[in-house]
Amino acid sequence: MKKAFSWLKTLLLLAVVAGAISWYQQRDMPSGKALHLRGPDITAAASQQAELDLHRMAEDGPVLVYFWATWCGYCRVVSPAVDGIAEDHQVISVALQSGSADEVRQYLHDKELAFPTINDNSGILSSQWGVRVTPTIAIIDSQREIAWVTSGITTEAGLRARLAVTR
Repeated sequence: MKKAFSWLKTLLLLAVVAGAISWYQQRDMPSGKALHLRGPDITAAASQQAELDLHRMAEDGPVLVYFWATWCGYCRVVSPAVDGIAEDHQVISVALQSGSADEVRQYLHDKELAFPTINDNSGILSSQWGVRVTPTIAIIDSQREIAWVTSGITTEAGLRARLAVTR
């Protein structure tokens, strides 16, 4: 009994520490209405430039906004999950300080990632959103409210569950 209680205390402590770290990383993320997010789809062929407009997209249901970077190790784990979600959900990704549009396009090609991406080479857009850690994911609901925010490693199943309960 004493050993089980010790494990429970350890798990509780880990949960509190993980929650505190998550809160600290997300402390500057906006809440309430989502900021306007627009940009070219750099993953499309050069002749097929498409406009990404978060507010217009949100009218059709939840939008997953994924802030990532080519230099981010955790993003190498999360990006394939986001790419899978992009097959049947609305996704906008933002490549934070990851080089030129051509460099980001090449990275996406090399990693076989097809999600729509805005190149935030200067970091201004990510700064406006209060993003301090990559990867950071926000889910925007149809009312253009930020429904969920998470940072660090997450699973495709976890993201799908959040999207399923967001309207």
